[in-house]
Amino acid sequence: MNSTAYEILLRRDHILFNTDGGVILVDTGSPLSFQENGCIRLGEEEFQVPTSLMGVDSSYIADKVGERVSGLLGLDIIVRTGMKVDIPGGKLTFHPSTEGMKCLPSRIGMGIVSVEMAMAGKQASVILDTGAPISYVSPSLTDGLEPVGHVTDFNPQVPGDTFETPVFEFPATFAGKEFSMRAGHLPGSLQLMISLLGVKGVVGMEILKRFPVTIAHGGVWV
Repeated sequence: MNSTAYEILLRRDHILFNTDGGVILVDTGSPLSFQENGCIRLGEEEFQVPTSLMGVDSSYIADKVGERVSGLLGLDIIVRTGMKVDIPGGKLTFHPSTEGMKCLPSRIGMGIVSVEMAMAGKQASVILDTGAPISYVSPSLTDGLEPVGHVTDFNPQVPGDTFETPVFEFPATFAGKEFSMRAGHLPGSLQLMISLLGVKGVVGMEILKRFPVTIAHGGVWV
């Protein structure tokens, strides 16, 4: 299958792209996709999907990201096509090549993409979530640190769908490269949910703005 590339549209630090069927949000944190007309087209491929997901639809996403969207591309389709997210280069590519790339310690399963990285001097497995403009880590990783600020985020699974978190800054290493990372804490119910999956955080834009990342062949490649 030939690769298909789209220009990345960043809106409020969310990754969008424009298809024949409208603007789509890319969210590897969602195990399933949806589109208001029931079909997502990627190049010559068509994928039949539901029109909403657990009460979340295109109008909900539009309100949160500040852009008219027609649907959401989740992990169910991404694992079938593979996907390269290159925010520095402004491109989103499906059926990408992994030639010359390195597969990091990572896995795709149970509806998530997880990858190993170091945070605050500790190794941890984290969810790689392209739909996460703000990263989150277990409170155990920020013990002894003082917050450097506070942010408000949203999630349809919490009461009122918005929450506030303190933000912490600490050194991190991904794919052998060191950088300064900021992350908050998830509400208790969501933190418990990810801990049951064996991970200690959710990381998105903190990595994706620095590294072109490919999700393909059951893992994460750089």
